[in-house]
Amino acid sequence: MNRTMSLMLGLWLMLAGIAGSSDALAASKVNVKVQVVHATKSHKKVDSRLGRVSKHLKRLGYTGFQLLESEQAELTAKGKKKSFAIAGGRRLSVAVLSKDSERVRLRVQVQGKKGKLVDTTVSIKRNGFFVVAGPKHKGGILVLPISARY
Repeated sequence: MNRTMSLMLGLWLMLAGIAGSSDALAASKVNVKVQVVHATKSHKKVDSRLGRVSKHLKRLGYTGFQLLESEQAELTAKGKKKSFAIAGGRRLSVAVLSKDSERVRLRVQVQGKKGKLVDTTVSIKRNGFFVVAGPKHKGGILVLPISARY
């Protein structure tokens, strides 16, 4: 396994998000937000637009974090997929597989120039997020916080 793949798999983080209210489950839609963050050790600046995610990013061992992109999509449950172009010529695809009042299951795929880098299914708390980290980028790595709100 190459170093990039080892780093990516080794840095998977499942982070608890803010717990959702006990309101009735919204129709079948999930609002997915994808942030693309450049993590580096070359400076100590943290982009203020990262908000609540920034404290979790610092656990990765990097000192500087810059938000490169932020995309949102409203997905319906049961497989509708949204694809995002991200830095470094990569593509990220997210699909909702299922959800209930407490959790949503997402399929997350990252495609690089030389093939598939990530293909996994994750379960996250309602209105929570998780982080995919690892692809090398300009002297650091890309970190992809992905949130699901409903």
